[in-house]
Amino acid sequence: MIPETFISSYQRYKEDTNVFTTWLSQAARICGFKLPSLERNQAEPKPSNNSENKAPRLKGKARKEAKAASSTSNSQDAEAKPVLVSKYKLTTRNLIEQAEVVVNSKKANVQMPDSVLHVARRAIHARQRCSDWFRTTGSKDQASTESHAHFIAVLEQAMAILKPCYSNDLPGYDQRMEPNEKDSKQAEKSPQTFDDDLSNRFHMLKVHDTDSDVDLTATEVQASAKQTPTKSQTKSQVEREVWELVEEFSTDIAFVIFCFFEDLHRIQDFLKETWKKYKDGTLDLMTCAMTTNLALDLVRRAEEDIINQAPMLLGGPRSYEALSVLIFYAESFKNGKDPNKMLESDESLKITPFDEFIYLSTARILIKFEQISSFKIAYPQPVPSVRMSYLSRPDLLDLPQVKKWEEEDEFLSQLLMEMSLDDTVSKAMKEINRDRKAPAVDELTKGLYKLRREGEVSTWMIFAARILLDIRDIMGEDMSRGHQEQVAAGRAAFERLDMTVEGNGALTPKGLRWKGRDGAHVMSLWCMLQYYSINDPFPIMKQKWLAEKAHVVDSYQSFDQLPPEWQEEVKSRCQSKGIEPRPPPEMVGNMQQIGLRPIKHATDPNFLSANNPIASGTLMFNICLDMEHAGTALANHHQSIFAIAHLYNAARQTKTLNTSWPAMEEVMQLQITELFAGQLPQTPKDFQSRYALRLGISAQHFARNQRSSTTKKTPTLKATRKNGPQMSNTPASSILSEYINDQSPMARCIYKLESLIQATKAHDSKKLDKRIPTKRQITPLELLSQVRDWLPTTLPLMKIDYIALTRTCSSLLKKIHTAIESELGVEHHLMRDGDSSEAGYIIMALQILMEVNEMNLVQEEILKSRGSDRVEGSPQLDVCARVIREHLGGALSGS
Repeated sequence: MIPETFISSYQRYKEDTNVFTTWLSQAARICGFKLPSLERNQAEPKPSNNSENKAPRLKGKARKEAKAASSTSNSQDAEAKPVLVSKYKLTTRNLIEQAEVVVNSKKANVQMPDSVLHVARRAIHARQRCSDWFRTTGSKDQASTESHAHFIAVLEQAMAILKPCYSNDLPGYDQRMEPNEKDSKQAEKSPQTFDDDLSNRFHMLKVHDTDSDVDLTATEVQASAKQTPTKSQTKSQVEREVWELVEEFSTDIAFVIFCFFEDLHRIQDFLKETWKKYKDGTLDLMTCAMTTNLALDLVRRAEEDIINQAPMLLGGPRSYEALSVLIFYAESFKNGKDPNKMLESDESLKITPFDEFIYLSTARILIKFEQISSFKIAYPQPVPSVRMSYLSRPDLLDLPQVKKWEEEDEFLSQLLMEMSLDDTVSKAMKEINRDRKAPAVDELTKGLYKLRREGEVSTWMIFAARILLDIRDIMGEDMSRGHQEQVAAGRAAFERLDMTVEGNGALTPKGLRWKGRDGAHVMSLWCMLQYYSINDPFPIMKQKWLAEKAHVVDSYQSFDQLPPEWQEEVKSRCQSKGIEPRPPPEMVGNMQQIGLRPIKHATDPNFLSANNPIASGTLMFNICLDMEHAGTALANHHQSIFAIAHLYNAARQTKTLNTSWPAMEEVMQLQITELFAGQLPQTPKDFQSRYALRLGISAQHFARNQRSSTTKKTPTLKATRKNGPQMSNTPASSILSEYINDQSPMARCIYKLESLIQATKAHDSKKLDKRIPTKRQITPLELLSQVRDWLPTTLPLMKIDYIALTRTCSSLLKKIHTAIESELGVEHHLMRDGDSSEAGYIIMALQILMEVNEMNLVQEEILKSRGSDRVEGSPQLDVCARVIREHLGGALSGS
């Protein structure tokens, strides 16, 4: 199923059932009940918070907060781990026997906690929703129907027996259940039309929010006093028991799939809300796109995990059909019809709420295009419209649902046609320049590529297409806004790089140079901006293709009018289905009557990029990541931010500079470990020592009473660390770049990201669970919500313009060097005058800070002997402060 960190609604039901059965088994044992020999799984240690998978290294304040929170957690972990969990299999007969023993026991006064009562009812309610649907559809899947009814009856019987043990009934719960039960009875009694019947039954499928008021797991349940360790257990080793009802996946599979589709609709509603926030400007494009990518990946993995439970039944390229058929067939059986014939009948042309529940309308569009793609026809493919399905019922074409379906069919078909041409264009571009790296691809595009190239039609792909249709409904005429924002971001990044192309094709920066090892990354970034963001060649290639190579089909052609290669393919396929390749004359007449034509390709050259904001946001996020990496690489090569940050801090601490520099202070706080060894220096001694420490210079260079008789000298560059302090990218970008660059699967990145989010929020936790130090499972919606709320707070840090700041600081160092020499007559020797990465400036900054410290020491000696007013700073630091103040435009506000 979904990874252990995340829990689906089906897993929530299973866990709720285990909570009840575990509590009941423990309570029965207290009352003297002796269980017969039961199947027991080997006890396994339950993972603790200190798992092998560690969160990425944090920076500054977040690191301190996480460390403080982990110290409390670690002390608790030391007392409670390891926790061994033994699992026992329990039959329904055992369950009833235990309930009777507990309620009739006179020795022990056992009461069921409110939390256990709550989750038990929640489990019954989850089962009941699916059972009601199977019952009202008249499903002939007796195994599933009887299985649901049996488990519900057993749980309800056990709950009824245990009613005297309730400590406190939960007010309002039964009332929340009543509406569905009334609807169910009304649906059975009232005479209805076919459409009304389906609509009422879909009301039974209405997606309810998962009740998260009580978060309780089976390993946390204790029906007695504190458990005493056995002799074979150490003080830090306690065994927990979990009692599970025996359920077979094969008989429960319909319920699993039902819960899966319920989860999809919850995620769909969440993503609708997300893109509405983008529409009204309260969320940015990158957050919406990456949250959507994460959601689609979660859905894909959930589907794969279900398939892995029964690969022979559910596996294959068209897994959607295998999954949906288990509940779709129930609808056909209800009317006593063969499911395959039901699909071909007129009744299947009606778009029902049930179709919406399993995304059938969207699925038909994709399945239709997949069949066309298998012909290997060049762009623009003659894609038949869903209108063709209504030849026998043209009266249905005026229904609002059918008109909307036609619009969605045209949009998705045109998009898929454009993607097919883009495959050809991308392949040609790769042949021209094999070293050119394509940017990251969003999950929707990945899925539709598999559909076109591999013939795969999975539920997650259909769900992804449905999400795009939802975004289109939300954005309306503003659908291209994401593309416009992406192009604007690409232009801004291109201007910040400020590079020129030489005659030999080499890239040359107009100002500061990048280190040789970073050249490939910068070149790749430049190409991505030039060829995928700003000057996308696809629109031009599309127009050229349409003018020179395309065979546009504007109307349906007879079999004899088709090209010879098409005729052979059509003939072969029709023969395999036992039908004639030439339609009968009456069908041709009906086609003309309803104005049936193939779906025409999109005329807008930018249709593909303008109508996929998920792709635009993903590319924009890719640019953001690569620009951050290019910026920190430039900053680490030149070290000018490092030098100016220390000089700025010294000037501010000594009150020499009264003007603040927000951009610099933001970097100083974010990179406080790399720049200042974790804390801003506040004294002249610390100014010098912290700077030297980050350069890797030994403290003995600054000892006042050195043993050597030689005169103390200023450290040279040879005494420093080779590359100086290295600033790093934000933890979030380090994680997500693994996904963007295909270095790690999304599954691994999701775990790291969730751990990072929890680590940065650790200081907000008022209480930590002292019972079992295990990481709480969260639902996919909880994870998506965390990411959606958290990304907007970390994106500004990823967008910090290190390139511009490095150039500014390098310019300031040059000005400071010139001003000190001209005004004070102090000459700081340069290592390679004129080189963009002049290391002499780094030594100059050290000498300035040493002067500040020396003057402070001298003043301390004078104060001890004669007394005098202290003068903060030094002459050279005064020059630095003035140069920085002039840059900030605050000359009048300084002293």
